[in-house]
Amino acid sequence: MRKWLFVLLIFMSEIGMAKDYRILLNVENLPEGARPILLRMYNGNMYVVDSTTVTGQGRVRFDVSDSIPAGMLRCVLGMSDYTRFGGGQPVHIDFIFNNEEVELKLDFKNPVGSVEVIVSKENRIYFEFLKSEALFYSKLGLLEQVVLNYPDKDEFYQKALEYYRRFQVQRGRVIDKTFAAYPKTLAGRIIKNQKVPVTDGGIPLEQRDSLFKADFLKLVDFNDTVLLYTSVYTDKIFQYLQMFISRSAMHQENEANCIQALDKIVPLLDVNPVIQQHLLQFLITGFESMQMEEVLAHVSSNYLQQCGGSTDVIKRRLEGYRKMAIGQQVPDFTVYDLEGNPVNLYSDMSPYKLILFWHTKCGHCQMLMERLPTLVSEGVFAERQIKIIGISIDETKEDWLDFSKGYALDWTNAYIAGSFDSEVASDYNLYATPTMFLVDAEYHIVAKPMTVEELLQDIGKL
Repeated sequence: MRKWLFVLLIFMSEIGMAKDYRILLNVENLPEGARPILLRMYNGNMYVVDSTTVTGQGRVRFDVSDSIPAGMLRCVLGMSDYTRFGGGQPVHIDFIFNNEEVELKLDFKNPVGSVEVIVSKENRIYFEFLKSEALFYSKLGLLEQVVLNYPDKDEFYQKALEYYRRFQVQRGRVIDKTFAAYPKTLAGRIIKNQKVPVTDGGIPLEQRDSLFKADFLKLVDFNDTVLLYTSVYTDKIFQYLQMFISRSAMHQENEANCIQALDKIVPLLDVNPVIQQHLLQFLITGFESMQMEEVLAHVSSNYLQQCGGSTDVIKRRLEGYRKMAIGQQVPDFTVYDLEGNPVNLYSDMSPYKLILFWHTKCGHCQMLMERLPTLVSEGVFAERQIKIIGISIDETKEDWLDFSKGYALDWTNAYIAGSFDSEVASDYNLYATPTMFLVDAEYHIVAKPMTVEELLQDIGKL
């Protein structure tokens, strides 16, 4: 009995030793009635730590347990009048938590630019670096205008080129010096990974961008699992992907470019399987939100093992994208049209078929339904012998019937019960609407257009 009592006393003493760290933010111009929320980061996701009411004059306090891992925290302060009117993101500030109390003073109207660190060694190092970064990019931006636009024969232009390179080199030295001074701090490890390639302003812009892109991720240390609790890795990968995506390009072109980027990213993650697994999950989520199914099929075909053994759900999703990639044969189905007649895919002998999954509550679907009848009347589909099979995956049959009365759906207009939980939705790996498959006579996927413009482009290639 005494032995168990001794163990219990030790256990209770350990509970009593658990410590809370105070996070105190003194925020000027904080909106009345604000209820700030404290979040922690992990691999691109945010998790609620605490929420609080404001006490005193913009005084925000949180108590953070030492069980919260070291990393970056985000305090969401609230909506400004401008963001509330324009529908923007709430005002927030990110800072470091590494088992120490934190006290910051800042202005709601400009959180990062106004922040003053009262307590916290880590954040003093971090925000001092951010201030130097703001000054550096301001100077570099001005110099870049000279490098791009000033007459290259002028003496001043040559000096501008010299300063342009020197500023970049100096920034790298500041990062190295900061990390050397604080190698054991989280702030130092975050700053260490902010290096970017030094580029020469005297070469053509396209060549400079190509060299910058080639070396951008090589300067990141992908072997620090603590940084998964910050935005360092996810921000770097997102920035890198943005170099491959063009707003003016078609969705399919951007998918092909993202596959190129992915094939450069994954080998760099081989140094740490844990980080590789988590960042692949981050990428998968991002590509799903962008409906880049060909990229996801590429992940399934080439990088499924790197996703880790405990991610069965992700593997099943990826396998679905692989099975429905361009070149694969689509599954058969039987659905029913407005008159209750069965429509069987494999019984149709048309040279080409456009299988369209849609939903009456989907705004993009409604716009598509408004444009398709015009293309049908213009003979776009008849010219290439394409049969349209539209399948509503509404939750109720009544919604589909009501919608069909108001639109001239002059093609096979069918419905399948079960919506996204139906067998057909599962077979076709449906996660969003509209989803289109252009298939040939053997039911192989020729294209998966996202928009009418892409559909017309794909039809033109038949």
